[in-house]
Amino acid sequence: MNLESTLFAFLGGLLLSSILFFLLTFLSKQSRGKRIKLLTQAANRFTKGDLAETITLEFKDEFKELADAMNQMAFAIKERIADIQGEQTKTSTILENMLEGVIAVDSNKKVLLTNPSADFIFNLKKGLSTGKNVLEVVRNPKIDQILDQAIKKQTMVTEEIEVHLPERKILRANAVGIPKRESNLSGILVFYNITEIKKLERLRQDFVANVSHELKTPLTSIKGFIETLSAEALAIPDRAKGFLKMMEGDAERLTRLIGDLLELSKIESKEAKLKLEPINLKEEIDKVLATFESRIREKGITVKNQVNFQVQADRDRLKQILINLIENAIKFNQSDGQIIFQSEPLGDQIKISVEDTGIGIPGEMTSRIFERFFRVDKARSRELGGTGLGLSIVKHLVEAHGGAVWCESEVDGGSKFFFTLPIAHFK
Repeated sequence: MNLESTLFAFLGGLLLSSILFFLLTFLSKQSRGKRIKLLTQAANRFTKGDLAETITLEFKDEFKELADAMNQMAFAIKERIADIQGEQTKTSTILENMLEGVIAVDSNKKVLLTNPSADFIFNLKKGLSTGKNVLEVVRNPKIDQILDQAIKKQTMVTEEIEVHLPERKILRANAVGIPKRESNLSGILVFYNITEIKKLERLRQDFVANVSHELKTPLTSIKGFIETLSAEALAIPDRAKGFLKMMEGDAERLTRLIGDLLELSKIESKEAKLKLEPINLKEEIDKVLATFESRIREKGITVKNQVNFQVQADRDRLKQILINLIENAIKFNQSDGQIIFQSEPLGDQIKISVEDTGIGIPGEMTSRIFERFFRVDKARSRELGGTGLGLSIVKHLVEAHGGAVWCESEVDGGSKFFFTLPIAHFK
């Protein structure tokens, strides 16, 4: 009985152990399959770029080690992508905000990208140039040629190029050949718009030439008079007085010229600060007209002051503006002519006009008369005592007040000068 009981207990335990073993084996296979599935799903997510969700396994075994390794790999990839995106953002921001135009091309000279400055220079619509041949985009064979040279010689080629798109622009173009690597980038064009620089260079050259000429003319005249006086004229008092009078006129002309040059230099350097105050424009015009009363009477000029606004301006500077404009209106007017002052509101400014019935200015020259030393009729202007700087001073003073100045005129049809100043502000 004891033997049977023992045998039965043994067989029962063996059966139970077998059942438990098979059950554990089944569960283990199920658990392994589930973990393999989790790892496979995670790998698929990582492949698609979804690196946010990590793999979590509870049991410490080879699957857990693999999951941890995959998580570390995902974190490293995510950091690397963030670094690359940061660099791309930095590069993109630099390109977007560069004043220089940039065009990148591939080995076939097809455009890979353009930045906003290049789009502006060549009048391009954003994004529509990509894939086009660079010649089609820049529309200038010279640019295409220097790009060819740069790519073939793997070097940088620089040229100054004039383009018309449709307005005239002068560009300094740098073409750079890029060594062949994994990227398809083969060349870069960088454009500097030097139109204004060239204009300033021309103005500087003209200025130096004009100043030299303007100073030389009266000095040569004075020197000639001195030589004549020294040789013979001192013995003839009346003749000597005539020469001295002419020398005095040349000296005054030099004084005016140097004074205007110094004044213009001071205005351009912004040394003098404006003391703005409300000013009755009509009264200020009348005060300046009073200083020219004898000259106005001599030429029989009729003056109509129809201005009735107050402006916010520097009183001394406004006086300079009016003196120069009124002096021109008298100087180049006809006998028995007219000078008419008018004004009207223009937004937060007042538009003032000074109109004369004089000899007028050719229409094509009205945009240049505010340049330093520019004269429509040089001989007549010098004869009348002009330095060629008055209107340039007017332009700079008006612009210092935040206004603008321009002229409308035609030959023998008189001239009308306009300028704007801020409306007066009262506390």
